[in-house]
Amino acid sequence: MEEYEKILTEIKEQEKLLQFTEFTKIRGFYMYKLLAIDMDGTLLNDNKKISKENILAIKKATQLGIKIVIASGRTIQGIEKYLKELDLVNDDEYCVVCSGALVMNNTNEKVIQSNPLSYDEFKYVFNLVKKLHITLNMYSDERILINSSSYYSKFDAIANNIPLEIRDFNYLDKDTLITKIMLINEDLSIVEEMQSLFPSIIVDENKLEAKEGFNRELFKDMSKLPKEFLENFTVSKVTPFNVEVMKKNISKRTGLEKIARELKIKPHEIICIGDSGNDKEMIQYAGLGVAMGNAFPEIKEIADYITCSNEDNGVAHVIEKFILNQKEAI
Repeated sequence: MEEYEKILTEIKEQEKLLQFTEFTKIRGFYMYKLLAIDMDGTLLNDNKKISKENILAIKKATQLGIKIVIASGRTIQGIEKYLKELDLVNDDEYCVVCSGALVMNNTNEKVIQSNPLSYDEFKYVFNLVKKLHITLNMYSDERILINSSSYYSKFDAIANNIPLEIRDFNYLDKDTLITKIMLINEDLSIVEEMQSLFPSIIVDENKLEAKEGFNRELFKDMSKLPKEFLENFTVSKVTPFNVEVMKKNISKRTGLEKIARELKIKPHEIICIGDSGNDKEMIQYAGLGVAMGNAFPEIKEIADYITCSNEDNGVAHVIEKFILNQKEAI
């Protein structure tokens, strides 16, 4: 009887080990193949630099065969110099830019997927902007179109390394390419807060004026924005004063899904790291969704893991813990 119980115990232990092994494979603890990383607030520190620690960790991950995908709200022109720093400028390396509206290879020579907004969609958003007493930036053909200058538009142009071009949106050419739209809610009363968000941009405060009807709380509760607007577009808050507008059902996640299909990589083999509203869908999609220590509270709530902040090498921490250490454990 004792021998029988001993054998039974051994069988159960073997079953547990097999179950654990299968579980680790399913969750990808040592099977991750792709790491998707947001830029601003995630890979970049507050001075818009990639730390040496993050660069070294990413290069170690690539040496193990891990695909690194930069998934950013920026244009490809806005991430090119960082791709070079990371040695990722190759035909077989990919990026998600404009928050999923464009998927490209990192040499900027091949568009894998494009999902621009239509002229009618733009007109709807422009009319809404006028009602809300705010303004907008429009990404189009390696430039940013604006109808009036703003603090954020200057940051946008510098960050994306593309020019600003003033247009009268009431007479916009119907054939204009509209990759994405950024809503901008700012006035003189929030200059200090804007400067803390974008310390690299110097703005002449005399050119900023107090706006009649300015509502600093406009984007605090996104659910209070018009229902029709929220239902017909992908709408994401990227700062307390800036909201990104994309074509419906287009996001960093859809861009990442396209790359994963191209590379035959499954969701459970993916890690995604981000900090703000436009990272939410890809974090939920990944086998391991990671929020930065400086992420919005709502992003931390849906993440599987919370790493260090962008000032404390949060990306390197994730790579060490979930890729490099797991590889060594094997």
